[in-house]
Amino acid sequence: MKTTEELGRRERKKLMLREALIEAAYNLFEEKGFEETRVEDITDRVDVSSRTFFRYFSSKEDVVLDYQEVEHDEVIVALKARPQGERILTTLRHAVVEVVQGCEAGSYGLDSNRFKVLKHLIRGHPLVCARNLERTQGRKQVLVDVLAKKMCVDPLLDTRPGLVAGVLEYAYTAAYEIWKDLPDGTRMYSKVLDEVFEAVESGLNYPCPTSAG
Repeated sequence: MKTTEELGRRERKKLMLREALIEAAYNLFEEKGFEETRVEDITDRVDVSSRTFFRYFSSKEDVVLDYQEVEHDEVIVALKARPQGERILTTLRHAVVEVVQGCEAGSYGLDSNRFKVLKHLIRGHPLVCARNLERTQGRKQVLVDVLAKKMCVDPLLDTRPGLVAGVLEYAYTAAYEIWKDLPDGTRMYSKVLDEVFEAVESGLNYPCPTSAG
């Protein structure tokens, strides 16, 4: 029977190997491109077998989406920590922007370079997008439930928590479409995301001139 210390060491080794696979994968995605990177390329970098890779991930898409799950979980934690009574869109904005800033700074094991690769793949690569959509529904329901609790309403009877959750996906997409076309390093994604939320909070029903001239 293994001791607690031996089990702890074994778990640490597993975590270290998992992180090594992720590090190798992201480096290769940057160097070669996602499409050109094979699982064998990743395992060669770490000097393990492909079989070992598949103990941790079902595909290279899952390496990317692993961090998307981390980001989602941290948003939920940040939402729950926001003060009760705060307006719900303000609560969502502060929680999400705080987490994205943390991702950019490496607070959750996701440095700025990995974060850029992650965003580009999730929004721009068909296979990663499709895989991400498979997971979105479950994540959205968790978000809706937390928002409903903050609003003190039943999400089955009140459509507003679901509407606010939909605003988050809109904000992510709108911010990415602006950010991806900016010269590299001009503005952080979190800053653009905050500006999108600010616009939504202020209201998008902008007045239009009666004449184009």
